[in-house]
Amino acid sequence: MTPRKLNSPGVRLAQFLACVSLLCLTGCQSASVRRAVELEARLRDQQSSIDRLASSLEQVESDRDVARREASILRDELVKLKPSPEIVQTAHSTARIGRIEVAPLLSGGLDRDNVPGDELISLLIAPKDSSGEIHKVSGQLAVRLTDISRPAGEEDVAAASFTEVESESLWYNGVVGRGFRIIIPLPENSDSRNIAAHVRFTTNTGTQFDTLHQLSVTPQTEKPSATSRE
Repeated sequence: MTPRKLNSPGVRLAQFLACVSLLCLTGCQSASVRRAVELEARLRDQQSSIDRLASSLEQVESDRDVARREASILRDELVKLKPSPEIVQTAHSTARIGRIEVAPLLSGGLDRDNVPGDELISLLIAPKDSSGEIHKVSGQLAVRLTDISRPAGEEDVAAASFTEVESESLWYNGVVGRGFRIIIPLPENSDSRNIAAHVRFTTNTGTQFDTLHQLSVTPQTEKPSATSRE
């Protein structure tokens, strides 16, 4: 029997198929390596984000603990001075506050002029402890209203701030809610539909709380002129 020649068609076909298989295997391995590298990079980014968030949380908790210790010292000093029960209660409530919230049912646009559209913004801001209980405490309030649908640099809609004395008169005790009730006028003929309320409350001990709440507003239509009313 005559041996098969190495350059016979069958041998060349087998060699060609082997080369194709090797190239495919190499390409698949390269793609797998690229995917592994991409996944590893994503995992590193996610871990970095988690580490930053954990660090921020630790700082917030540390600041809260410091504020509570300071409030505890103040309460002890007040007791030594034999203050009135109201002052002691206020100090105790201030130390328990953990956050502020905007009551959604009593916050939003207001229309009081019988012309279509809201010309006012109403906010009910409640200082709460960890269990959700509302406490009346003394402090300063600052509110900034923005509309992110507006062009860059024109997002601000309105703003208001209140001193500790002014905030005292804003406290509202209602059937369905308690807290600081704020009424802020909107610009005339405002066309904003969604307004973000940035609220900051600073207690009389210096502790600062912030919250952000989205408000739905009915845009104002153009009000009739004095001539047309006549």
